[in-house]
Amino acid sequence: MGRLVREIAGESVLACYDAAPPGLPVSRPLPPEVDVVLEFSLPEAWGDLDRLLTGSRAALVSGTTGLGAAEEALLLKWSSERAVFRESNMSVGVHVLGMLLRTAGRLLSDRFDLEVVEVHHGGKLDSPSGTALRLVEIWEAEGGGGRRVYGRSGRTGPREHHETGIHSLRGGDVAGVHQLNLLGNGERILLEHAATGRATFAEGALSAAGFLRGKPPGLYGMDDLLGGGAG
Repeated sequence: MGRLVREIAGESVLACYDAAPPGLPVSRPLPPEVDVVLEFSLPEAWGDLDRLLTGSRAALVSGTTGLGAAEEALLLKWSSERAVFRESNMSVGVHVLGMLLRTAGRLLSDRFDLEVVEVHHGGKLDSPSGTALRLVEIWEAEGGGGRRVYGRSGRTGPREHHETGIHSLRGGDVAGVHQLNLLGNGERILLEHAATGRATFAEGALSAAGFLRGKPPGLYGMDDLLGGGAG
C-alpha cells in the first residue's frame, strides 16, 4: 500500500521507508520537513515506527490492522504528541456502510441477527479483517450480538440471538469485500461494500493526510474528515 500511495502522491513524498529496497531503512532519520507520515505496515513493525517518530511532530495516518493492546497504547502515546488519523479502512464507502449498520442496529438489533462475511486477497495476513471487527463493534454498540462466533463447523447447535457470526474468505486478488447479512424472521437485509481496487484506500489515506495538516494533537478518524456524519 505504501508504494501505491507514493505512486499516486508523486513528488510530494519526501521519503519512503521499507524493510525491502528501494525503501529507506528505519535507522535513517525522518526528514525534518515532513508534515505527515502515512503508514501501512504490520504490528510487529511499530517499534521501528515509534523510533522513527521520536523527535518529530509530524502528523500520522495509520492504516495497519491486527493491532493488539501494545499498539493501541502506542496510538494513545502518539496522539498526545501529534495529530493521528486512525482507521482500519481508508475507504469513505466503508465508513458509510458503518453508518448504515449503526442505523440498522438502533432499529433492528433486538429482532435481527448479524452475520458478517469479508473477502480479501490471498496475501492478507490477518483474519478477520480489521474492518469486519470494526463493523461488529458498531453492531454491538447498538445492542446487537454479544458473543462473536468465528466461522461454524460440525454440530454447533441452533444459533442463539446474542451471537454475531464472522466469516473470512481468502483468495485471488480481491481488494476487499464486506457483506453484512441482517437476518430476521421472514426477511433479510443485505448491505455490501466492494472495493474494485486498492487505489481507493491510497486516495483515502492521502485525503486523511491533507485533513491533518494544522490539526492539534489528538486521535482523528473518518467521522472527523466527513464532518461527524456517523454520529
